[in-house]
Amino acid sequence: MSEFVEVKTQDLVGTALEWSVAKSAGWVNAKIVTHETPSKTYYEIRTPYGTRLQPSLDWSQGGPLISRCVTALNQSGTESWWAHAEGHLGTGETPLLAACRAIVASVLGDTVSVPKELMS
Repeated sequence: MSEFVEVKTQDLVGTALEWSVAKSAGWVNAKIVTHETPSKTYYEIRTPYGTRLQPSLDWSQGGPLISRCVTALNQSGTESWWAHAEGHLGTGETPLLAACRAIVASVLGDTVSVPKELMS
């Protein structure tokens, strides 16, 4: 995984978002794990103990980040959320998604370099 691509923080989803959140949160021991099947290769972000990191999907991981980093979290209409972290806005279909994007933007900026493989 030596090639990186630039991605707008607001466009981050899936493993690319989880990797960016781990980097933003200072989870320095998080690692990319590759799984290969005959038809597909996919990636996960895991702790050194094997726990899968999914803060944009798992309240037990994302909730503490919201408590620590997010200053505002609101629903906009019926189908989207927005979050503020250190003056940066994140939006998404769920509160966790919006919060994770705001956290990444507050630490890494509005554009992030992510491993190319994580964008597939």
